[in-house]
Amino acid sequence: MDDELAEARGENTGRKREFHSRSSALDTLKGLDLNGKTYAITGTTSGIGIETARALALKGAHVVMFNRNIVESEKLKKRIEEEKSDVKIDFISCDLNSLQSAKAAADEFLSKHWPLHGLILNAGVFAPTAKFTFDNFESHFGVNHLAQFLLVKELLPALRQSSPSRIVFVSSVSSSHTGLKAEMTRHEKVKKLCPENANEFYYKLYAYSKMCQVLTAFKIHRDEYVSHGISTYAIHPGTMIGTGRSSSHPILLNYLFSDISRGFGFFGKFWNVISKPFTKSLAQGAATSVYCIAHPDVTELSGKFWESCWDDEKSLDADVARDISLQDELWEHSECLIDEWFKSQKPISTIGSDDSINSPAADTSSEENA
Repeated sequence: MDDELAEARGENTGRKREFHSRSSALDTLKGLDLNGKTYAITGTTSGIGIETARALALKGAHVVMFNRNIVESEKLKKRIEEEKSDVKIDFISCDLNSLQSAKAAADEFLSKHWPLHGLILNAGVFAPTAKFTFDNFESHFGVNHLAQFLLVKELLPALRQSSPSRIVFVSSVSSSHTGLKAEMTRHEKVKKLCPENANEFYYKLYAYSKMCQVLTAFKIHRDEYVSHGISTYAIHPGTMIGTGRSSSHPILLNYLFSDISRGFGFFGKFWNVISKPFTKSLAQGAATSVYCIAHPDVTELSGKFWESCWDDEKSLDADVARDISLQDELWEHSECLIDEWFKSQKPISTIGSDDSINSPAADTSSEENA
């Protein structure tokens, strides 16, 4: 039993650690050829998503970027093409503030009949100015969990068909700060994790959404690893990553500014500047995502929490995250919310019908770049 616990916590001394906190995304891919692999990534127009897409594309993978901002997606593609002219990059419009947009993005991907060897759920918001999504879900929960939960569910068939395949949830050690108590019932815990309002402190709301990601990752591991060959990883990219820090390549200078703390305005930018010497660069922050999605050494290390390219669970609230019944209840609750949302959607009437004037198409615009 002690051996099993040690392995779950990433204390398997039989493995040699090759990469560390200062390893870059490209360091983890050294010597690998990713030609023939297709990876989809959410949120690549800012922060570590940029370096994640860049590293995979430069190593020959077909990268599909799920972004709201298509203009910035085009700019990133051109910058990467300046490094390697034959990169394979596509993008699909996806605003995670809208479940309709997330569903349409998944449908568009599936319509292309591309394989899907890996999905990285990288997008996220932290203290956004908009407290609720377009569908009236609390923003951290709606963007960081529910919309990407929908995306995963819709894309599971493609991942199964491309098996062995992988899913990386970019979570955070903040997931351990939910404050959930052992004496709480599962229903009470789910109610906390899926808030109906934005009354709590923004950091607590963020922590809830990040624990939702970890619980979902471990649930998918249980359901998909043995039966369909899908490996799943929940990762912490790094504490207070210097999101304004320059890339390891000069071509991306002045381009790498994350929007995750944009709700803080000037203070957020000021903090990025003074914290740079003590934090990871974007290339280092992207290393764990890239390592888990592509490196052959971790294929069989599914269902774990990763930090700095190692399955290190010292900062994981395992009592919550490893609760199988809580994983199942969160999954069921998330499905119910999405089902209710689908039922509430009125079909867009055809031109000439009696109620066409009163049935406008849904507006999927949002000020948050998720």
